[in-house]
This record gives sequence, structure tokens and C-alpha cells, in this order.
Amino acid sequence: MTEKALAAALSFALLLTAHAADDVKVRGGLPNFCRTLAKRDRTRIVYFGGGITQGLGAAKPGLAYRSGVTRYFRKQFLKASIVEYVHSVPGTGSWLAAFRTNKEVVRHYIPLGLVVVEFAVDDRGEPEERVIASVEGIVRQIRARCPEAEILFLYALCKDDMDAFKKGKLPDCIRRHEKVAEHYSIPSVNMAQSVASKIQSGELTFEEFSEDGIHPTDKGHALYVEAVKPLIDRCKAAAETDGEPVKYKLPKPLSKCPLDKAQLVSCERADLETGWLGWQESPVERFFHVVRCEEPGPTVTLRFQGDTVGYFDAIGPDCGDLEYSLDGGGWKHQANFDQEAKTGHRAHARLVAEGLDPKKTHELKLRVARKKPKGSTGRWARLAFFLVNGRPVYDDPYKGMTPLQRIDAIYATMPPVEYAPHKDRRTLLPKTMKRLRDGGTLRIVMLGDSIVNDTAGSNYEHLLMRLYPKCKVEKIRAVRGSTGCWWYKEEGRVKEYVLDHKPDLLMIGGISQRNDVESIRDVIRQVRAANSDIEILVMTGAFGAKDPREDPEWSDDVDPKGEGYRTQLMRMAAEEKVEFLDMRGPWGHYIRETAKALGPYKRDRVHANDRGKQILGRILEKYFGPK
Repeated sequence: MTEKALAAALSFALLLTAHAADDVKVRGGLPNFCRTLAKRDRTRIVYFGGGITQGLGAAKPGLAYRSGVTRYFRKQFLKASIVEYVHSVPGTGSWLAAFRTNKEVVRHYIPLGLVVVEFAVDDRGEPEERVIASVEGIVRQIRARCPEAEILFLYALCKDDMDAFKKGKLPDCIRRHEKVAEHYSIPSVNMAQSVASKIQSGELTFEEFSEDGIHPTDKGHALYVEAVKPLIDRCKAAAETDGEPVKYKLPKPLSKCPLDKAQLVSCERADLETGWLGWQESPVERFFHVVRCEEPGPTVTLRFQGDTVGYFDAIGPDCGDLEYSLDGGGWKHQANFDQEAKTGHRAHARLVAEGLDPKKTHELKLRVARKKPKGSTGRWARLAFFLVNGRPVYDDPYKGMTPLQRIDAIYATMPPVEYAPHKDRRTLLPKTMKRLRDGGTLRIVMLGDSIVNDTAGSNYEHLLMRLYPKCKVEKIRAVRGSTGCWWYKEEGRVKEYVLDHKPDLLMIGGISQRNDVESIRDVIRQVRAANSDIEILVMTGAFGAKDPREDPEWSDDVDPKGEGYRTQLMRMAAEEKVEFLDMRGPWGHYIRETAKALGPYKRDRVHANDRGKQILGRILEKYFGPK
């Protein structure tokens, strides 16, 4: 080897060494998350990214990098319980993610353990100002609502980025995310650099890593996991079980207009002219219902305060283009049809305007363009949400109403709940019924998960107090997301979540019981051992991810000879002499009998919205109502 060649080889080796050292940036680390794991507590990881985080390219979900990362966390913290959630939309970057953060990450995962953010590869080609504002928006929303939650940035590799790595530089998309990570002391792993180094050294060909230039093969996903392991090891080594958790504070933003108020605004907040149909079935699973129109002319109008606006819709082979008018201006064409959507419907988003005056009230109008796009079979528009960095402005139809007036007004927009409870119900709740009829205060503790929280959110107690005006009903929510009696039964928790509230009636329910009837029995016995005067009602779960219209195992009634959870819970209730209420049957019956989409009753894939909550509340009203 010549002296020149030797020098070149040495230079390249030093470059690889430098890259290896730069792959992992620990910064503030993951102290809260690792402390939770070290204490053997239950926690959550939310994976928030694009197609790579979704697992595209892997032969099966278990081979996706995120599954491997979760498995490695579990291996390092054997006694901890980690639940993995995936909120990824292929082909979308951080700007759409900023609008999705509140609804899909922050609101439903409390306590939130770790959010893994992977959008840099999908941010290629976006303006730097937009990327910084978007990534900051994700971070600031999480930390404002969940100051103890950890965040981890991961960067994936695209074939187009190889030139930058060969020159010893970071691709622009990664450099911009790193700028935010440094500002907020967020750990990051440059998985792209780790893999690029192996390709440059000849250990790996790009084709072995990815067949399409971006989505990893099984081997590529495995290499991503290997790149993340050193960070996990270093964070584990620094983990403590004592001390107070870190509460992350927000420094001044890097961007002039960070998307920290970004949100998905339901089309129900807009005004629809005749021709737009509301509460329609969505052709994509991500949206629970849409408003749709094929006729040019009728408008959908949103008023809002904010600096950025756009829309989130479903496009497909029959999709048309749109036209928009902002603040009374002339109509402008908005290309919406996508040639790649010819094979099926998918979620899709567009920004309409940025840099608006955030203090002013703006008005956005959309309508279907008259000319059918070339290659499309129709002109359909299917809108699910508006994107607003700010807030919608609309007339609240319930303003000034009492809670009872409000839930009655919501219920008036729905088909009535037709539910006839069994005539022999409530025989095991004599004191509860006596107090309702004769007067006094009835304290109800509702124990369970977010579904129980939604049931409580129906404000059914106001319906009971209308039925029984002598009684004051006090409702206490003792709930924890995704949690059942398998958790509440542990030492000290029955006291904290039930007994300390001094209930007259304990209601146990939800969809997170893991079919573990024996743990519910354990909680019942702990409660009775401490206070035998407490009456108890156990309920099956309603809502959840399944659609009762399509579930072949659905039934109105509980099979007394069956082996399913509802039957097991009913038998256990009889054995323990506690009251049993099947919520699943009447809820499913209602959904099947109404001629509307399921989406109008749900706020996400699992949970009820205000209308859905009224289904639950009216079931309880009829159950407790006079015979």
C-alpha cells in the first residue's frame, strides 16, 4: 500500500470512528423512564413516526425496529411492564405530526413514559423553518402537558443521504432535528449514520439494507435496533430508583411560530352547506367518520384563530381536487388527487396557509373543483379534520346550559337508546336504591380505565338525580388508563383508589381487565374485608377497538353456558353476590340498530366522544331507573 493510500485508509477509519462516536447523543438521557423501569413499574412507549416506524419493509410486525427496541428495553429491565403503542402515518413528516400530537400522543397516554420520534427521513425537501417549527411543536406539546415524559429522537437512512455521509456531513433533515434535540436536551440516535458507516466500510450493501432506498429490510430493521442499544445501555447504567423525577421545563422556542398549539379540528366545527353529507363512513381506518361531497359549489367553512391552517382527508381512485378561499379572497385551485392513490384509499394532508396573523379570526372555505382530475374516477372530497395551529372559532350550542341541559341537548341529536334491563336487576343493591328513593347522599366510586372514565363523563349522575330528586349523587373517578383490577389489587391500591373515597357504591368496569376475573374477585374481597357496607356493581366493557356491526362473536345477551369474559364475570358476580351489568350488549345493539357510521360516537379508535358517552349514560339511567 502506498503512503498516499495508507493515509486515505487511515483518514477513512478515523471518519468511521468519529461517526460511531456521534451515532448516540445521550444529552439529558431518559432518567424518568429508566427510573420507572428500574422500579418495576408499568409504563408506556409511544412510537411516533412515518412508514419506517410503522414497520414497512419488515416481513412481519415483530421484525420492525420498534418491536426490537421494545424487546431490548424489556430484556434490560426484566421485571418492568412496558406497553407499546404505534401512531405512525407512512409518507408523512413532522408538520402533520405536530397537528396529531395532542390527539394521538398526549391526551390518551397518561402517565406517558417515552415518546420515540422518527420523522427526519420524511422531512427531506421541507423548508428548514417549517421543520424546526414542527419538531418544536411536537416537543413543546408533550412537555407542556406531560413534563415528566421522556422523548427520544431517531434518524433513519435514505439512499439520497449517502452522499452527505460520504462527505462526513449530516443530511439537512437530520441536522435540523438535531438542532431541536440540542436545544431541548433530548437524546438522539443517528441510526442512519450507523448504517451508512457499515455501507461505506463494505460490511453491507445498500440493497441488503433496503430494497426501495428507504424502507429497511429485516436486516435493516435489525441494524437500527443495534444502533439504539448503546443508548439504552448507557441510560440503564445511569438509572436511579430514588429521588424525585425530572420535570422538564420549556426554554424559549427556536422558531418564531412553533406549532405548539397545533391540533386536529373535527369537521363538526365547520359549517356545511347543503350538498356536504356529515357522519359518513370513512374508507380509511384512521378516520372514524368523514364529511363528503362530490358536487361542485357547496362550501364547508371553518373559522379559526391561528397562524397555520390545512386539512386532513381521505383520498383514493375516485378523489377530486379542491378549491379554497381564505378570508374572503378569490378562489384558488388546490390539487388533491394523487396518482398513487389509484390502488386504494389512504389518509392524506395538505397545508393551505402559513404565517397568518395568529390574533385575528380567519375564515377558510373549501369546495369541490368542477374539473375532474385526469386519472380519477370521480370528484369526491372526504374531509376528516382541519389542521389549525391555534383554535377553532364556532358558536357553542351548549353555552350557558347546565350539565343536565347539555347532555339532554346532545342526546336529542341521537336516536334514542332502546334498552330494557332485566326486571330482577339491583336485588344486590338494596341500600343504594333506598338512598336514591328516600334521599340523602350517594357516593359512587368508579374504578377502572379510560372507558370507565368516559362512562363517568356521561354525567349520568344528573340523570339519576332527575329520576330521584331527593338524592344527591356524588361521583368519584378512580381511573387509570389501560388499567384493570390486575393492577388495583396490589398492596395499598384498593385503599388509595377505593376505600379512601368512602363510597356507598363501587362500580368496577372497563375493557382493560385482561379477562382476569379472579383479580376483580380479589379487589371485591379486599373492599369487603375493610368495609362490608359498600355495595358493588361489576360491568362489562363497552366501546373499544371492535365494531359490533362486524364482530362475528358479538351477541346481545350473555351466554350463561359460555366461556367468554362476559359469562365469567357474570358467574363470578353471582358467586360473590355482587350486582352484574352487561354494558357491552346494549351498547352493541344500539350501534347495530342505528343507521349511522360508528365514527360519530367515537373520538378515537377506542374511546367514546360526547355522543358515545350518552349511550353509556342512558344505559345506566335505564338500569337504575324505576321498574
